[in-house]
Amino acid sequence: MLELSRYVTFGQYVNNSSALARMDPRVKLICAVLLIGLTSFLSSYLAFALCLLFCIVLHRMSHLSLGYILRSLRPFIIFLFIAFIFQVLFYTPAKAPQWLWHWWILGISQAGILASLLTIVRVLFLYYLATMLSFTTSMVDLTDGMESLGAPLQKIGIPINALIMVLVIALKFVPIFVTEVERLMKAQTARGLNFDQGNLFQRVSKMALLLIPLFVSGFKKVKVLNIAMEARCYGSSGGWHRTRLRAFQLQRFDVLALILTILVSSMLVIVNIIAF
Repeated sequence: MLELSRYVTFGQYVNNSSALARMDPRVKLICAVLLIGLTSFLSSYLAFALCLLFCIVLHRMSHLSLGYILRSLRPFIIFLFIAFIFQVLFYTPAKAPQWLWHWWILGISQAGILASLLTIVRVLFLYYLATMLSFTTSMVDLTDGMESLGAPLQKIGIPINALIMVLVIALKFVPIFVTEVERLMKAQTARGLNFDQGNLFQRVSKMALLLIPLFVSGFKKVKVLNIAMEARCYGSSGGWHRTRLRAFQLQRFDVLALILTILVSSMLVIVNIIAF
């Protein structure tokens, strides 16, 4: 319970010099958005099975441990299970339902079970693709890639650079807040408060005691970050632009990866339409 950083790994960058880590961040963003959008569209188990094969190839290229990727999913298993139960019980089939069990507004049907399983599978794929992007892309590259792709919006007056900076800072604060919660829990444990004892409501009430010091610490970190950005004249003038450490240049592997992702996505759409 006290070692939250072992289980909440979202937003952490792993620089292992793999093929995915060396890819152009613009290509990784395009591929990730394409696959995430496609996963939200798929509604066939056959299409998800083919998508799983592609994710296995993707995982082998990342040189990351599967246990490390799925570790942060562990605290959310109970919420996924509760969501699955509620969706099964309150699912209303479009056609005449064949109930396995029914009482008042609650019911269990085969269509409800299949639809709920499909939703859970979709959530798992979305989680895997999002975490794979965060593990193989540093925050600096992620920011530069999104700013490069959104540069046309900046020319028509949309402050895309500021919006992307806010988004990236929010993602970066996830592991920082996890570390802060872990530090506060250890400090309270040293004073005699045990977070592992009691029922669910008692544990939640103990965790609620950490909200005020967590927000105070968070506001202090935001203030320090604000002063640091102002000291570097971030956004101080109308024609300012942020410089980059390195210029992006597409390599042969980036082009091949983009073409392969487009082909796989097209094949999955065709399979989903045929199977549906």
